[in-house]
Amino acid sequence: MAELGIGTNDRARVSGNILEDEKVYGTVHLAFGDNTTFGGTVRAGVHIDGVIMAPDLYLDGKLVVSQGKITV
Repeated sequence: MAELGIGTNDRARVSGNILEDEKVYGTVHLAFGDNTTFGGTVRAGVHIDGVIMAPDLYLDGKLVVSQGKITV
């Protein structure tokens, strides 16, 4: 895993452009592969992003996104 992010921009819209899609409020995005371009230490020949719409996300056992609504 290279990246985990929570979308917090309520003006962003799913457009097919991953740089905007991953910022849409209430989404969660995961990336696999290289993360060195933003300070990580994993070098790989690829970086693949995926966006999850209306997710439930728990961090350390605490629900932080529920059905696409940020709860913290």
